[in-house]
Amino acid sequence: MKITVIGAANIDIITKSKGKIISGERNPAEVSLAAGGAARNIAAMLTLNDRKVNLIAAVGNDPLGSLLRKNCRDLGINTDSWIIKNNTSTGVYVATLKNDGEMHAAFSATSAPESIRISDIAKYKEQIRETDLLILELSLTERIIGAILDIRGDKPVIIDAVSVAKAPRIENLLEKVDILKLNRLEAECLTGITLETKERVKQACYNIIGRGVNRVFITLGMAGVCVADQKYKAIFVPAMPLVVKNVTGAGEAFTAGLALSYDHDMRTQAESGLALAAEHLTRNM
Repeated sequence: MKITVIGAANIDIITKSKGKIISGERNPAEVSLAAGGAARNIAAMLTLNDRKVNLIAAVGNDPLGSLLRKNCRDLGINTDSWIIKNNTSTGVYVATLKNDGEMHAAFSATSAPESIRISDIAKYKEQIRETDLLILELSLTERIIGAILDIRGDKPVIIDAVSVAKAPRIENLLEKVDILKLNRLEAECLTGITLETKERVKQACYNIIGRGVNRVFITLGMAGVCVADQKYKAIFVPAMPLVVKNVTGAGEAFTAGLALSYDHDMRTQAESGLALAAEHLTRNM
């Protein structure tokens, strides 16, 4: 299966506190620098699971962009379709983690994916049409997402909403989406439903399905995931107990798991996503 992933590639700077974070103080921490970006992370996880992946991403014509491209090539990801922007810096994502691995705060400067133009995507029109599975994440603008969905033909597409700020970019395009992956906050943003109970989580699933999405997954952290599609009622699939070491990239791991099991039923897909996310969550930073 040929898979094309389109979206962000950037440098991640992750800081993990060694103790309880004290606001306004200098907190001892571990710091790491790594290749990241939602699309790049998904592509990397699929490649490590022996899938043939082409990544289309925009980076600046700068040292960080060169570093990212080398990292992806070393992993075996095809980077021939990268879009190099002379007037845009390569994206940087900075996250601060608590000592238990949970997120404290995150910041991103990722203008490169948003600088992609229709003319950039048009160069890869045939490549997009020839892929077996397309994965998009919402670091792209609504206009570019719409253009890609229009040219993909009948190829199946998985959308990762990425963040609350970016989730609205898919709101007017839901009828064109095969699989949509949201977390709790993103689902609340798109539906206006506060997910306080299981029944309200189900309502959010049905809201999304009713707007044209074929299958929706709402991840709920350690509570697992709720999934529904056009044929079956919403079901909950529990997460396995584990010791969380690093939450950064877990959402992309779940999306990669969905891609690995694309041809399976919705429960199996959910279990595949949870398994890959769990593997990622238990890794050291």
